[in-house]
Amino acid sequence: MPKVSLIVSAYNIEKYIKKCLQSLIYQTFQDLEIIVINDGSTDNTLTKIQQMEEIDTRINVIDQSNEGVMRAREKGFEKAKGEYLLFVDGDDWLAEDAIDVLYKKAKQNDYDIVCYKFYFVEGDEIRKSSTKNISYQMLVGDDFLKMIMTSKINPSLWSKLMKKKFIKNNNIVFPNDIAKGEDLAFSCSLAIHCPRVCLVDEFLYYYLISRSQSVTNSASSILLEVEKATSFIQQDLKYNNMYKENKEEFEFLAFIHNFWVNRDIIYNKKNELSKSLYKKWKRTGINIRKNKYFKELMLKEQLKVRIISKMLVSSYLLGSLFYKFYNLYILVAKKSSAV
Repeated sequence: MPKVSLIVSAYNIEKYIKKCLQSLIYQTFQDLEIIVINDGSTDNTLTKIQQMEEIDTRINVIDQSNEGVMRAREKGFEKAKGEYLLFVDGDDWLAEDAIDVLYKKAKQNDYDIVCYKFYFVEGDEIRKSSTKNISYQMLVGDDFLKMIMTSKINPSLWSKLMKKKFIKNNNIVFPNDIAKGEDLAFSCSLAIHCPRVCLVDEFLYYYLISRSQSVTNSASSILLEVEKATSFIQQDLKYNNMYKENKEEFEFLAFIHNFWVNRDIIYNKKNELSKSLYKKWKRTGINIRKNKYFKELMLKEQLKVRIISKMLVSSYLLGSLFYKFYNLYILVAKKSSAV
C-alpha cells in the first residue's frame, strides 16, 4: 500500500500535464501512487497522460465526462489507497523533495493536515506567495478554521497534505455542485472538525496562473457560485454548532468573498443580478464596519482605499457612481500619458 496518494485533476492542459506528472514521478519520496482524472478533455490531454502511464506503473488513469474539478477529486479520493493525500492541479508542479518533506512532517507528530508555502508562476515570472500573515507552527481547536475564514491561510486544496482517514471518518463532503469557491467550502468543512495542523516553512508547490485555457465563467455565474459557497459554509457551521463562536469570522468571510473581491463585477456590471446580490448582502444585516477583521483590513490600506471602501459598503448608488468616474479618470490619465 502506498504511503501517499497524489490526485491530479486534468482538463484541456495538453501543454502542461507532462511537466506536472514528471514532477510527481521524480519525487525523492517514491512510496506513492499517482491518480490522474481526465475530466472530459477535448484536446490531447488524455493521450499525454496515457503516454506517461506507460513510463511509470504508479500512474492510474480515470477518464470521465466533464463533471468538474471537485467531482474529479472525489473520484480520486475514492480510489486512493494512501495514508495521506495531496490534490494537484494538472498544470502545476511540485518541488522535487515536496512529498518527502511533507510526509516526514506529518508523521513527526501525527498531523491531520500539513500546510506549506508555494510559488505563483505567471509567464516567465516566479514569485513567492505572501507569508506575512503566517507565523504559526501548529494549530489546535478552531484556530485553523478562524485563519481560513479570515484569509490568513490559503483555502486551496493543493496547498495541503491531508490524512485520508480524517476526511473519511468525519464524513466530509466534496461540494460538487459549487463551481466557484469549492476549495474554500471544502477547507472550511475540514477545519470545522478541528484537525491537528502544522506548517512547513518551505516553498514546495508551483501554481500556474493566467492560463488562457482555464475555464471561464460569466460575471453573473461567478457571483452566484461564490454566494452558494458561503451559504454552504454557513450551513455547515450551524449544523456542527460552530456558528456562534465563529460568527465574526464568518461575517468577514462573507464580506470578502461575496462583496469585496467581486466589487468590480458588482459595480461595473450594472444589471439586475448585481443589484440583487448587493441587496441580498445588505439584507444580511452584517455591520461590517464594526467587524474587527474589517478594521484590521482597513488599517493596512491607504487612506484613499479606506474612504472608497466605506462608500462602497454604504450605498449601491454611491459605489456605482464612484466606479463610473474612477474608470473615466483612469481612461483620461492613460490617454494623457500616451500623448
